[in-house]
Amino acid sequence: MDGEMKALAILLAIIWSLLYWVGGGVLFALVSLLRLGRVRKVRFSCLFSLLAFACGAAAAYVGVFRSRETIDACLVDATTRAETLVALVGCGMGTILIAFLLGAAALVAGGFVIMWLSSTATKPWVQLSETELEDGEEPEEPIVESE
Repeated sequence: MDGEMKALAILLAIIWSLLYWVGGGVLFALVSLLRLGRVRKVRFSCLFSLLAFACGAAAAYVGVFRSRETIDACLVDATTRAETLVALVGCGMGTILIAFLLGAAALVAGGFVIMWLSSTATKPWVQLSETELEDGEEPEEPIVESE
């Protein structure tokens, strides 16, 4: 890969990793709310962040590497400047966007696997809502300060 293609791959990897991370994070936050299941949030967050950045880097590299072959094939047939421009934009961007979509699909599939691995059946030890009473327990009387 020449310098321009490496720079494009690095730029796309950074942008796509951030897009995958934010978009996938929102998607899986909604999924975890709708499932009403318990998920170990720290484990899921760490593994999902690593997966998002790996998918972004892999999709960018594969997209740029595959588009190079396609662009070269399209440029062979181009005779005018307009055909050259269309070959660069049309042939290259299609392959790169397909790689982006494949990376997003891999992220979603991997995210569901990570969510399954991060699920738990135990009750959390910290509850932010009112505490539930066990059988036979009496509710505590509120402490009222007298003046």
